[in-house]
Amino acid sequence: MRVIFEDVAAPDVGSLNLSVQATSDMRITAVRARQLVGIFTGNHISTQIHGITPEELVVREGRAYWRVPVIFSMGLQGQIGKIGTIDVDTQSGDLTICGKPIDKTHTQGMLDNARRLAASHTPHSTN
Repeated sequence: MRVIFEDVAAPDVGSLNLSVQATSDMRITAVRARQLVGIFTGNHISTQIHGITPEELVVREGRAYWRVPVIFSMGLQGQIGKIGTIDVDTQSGDLTICGKPIDKTHTQGMLDNARRLAASHTPHSTN
């Protein structure tokens, strides 16, 4: 699993000194985070949009978040591609994007990405 520290300011040149000590009460598993994203996307965006199990943990402002890839799927074609990410707080299960509550702009952006993927996707022949 990859861990990303989002609120670390790195210098352009010179020494980077990282001293990390973080404690988080992980109440939400990676699988549950995927489920929460699937419920949200199915209810608010499209049933063809869902999360997959995350492989990244993000640490931001002293809290840990699962970064769940959001995927667009088309019927028998299966998964077409990634259209965004949603962060799930490992303690509360709250969903955010870039540290902000998910709003209409975020959901519309994912839907637009899904439409672009659908338009550029060539279905496989079933013959």
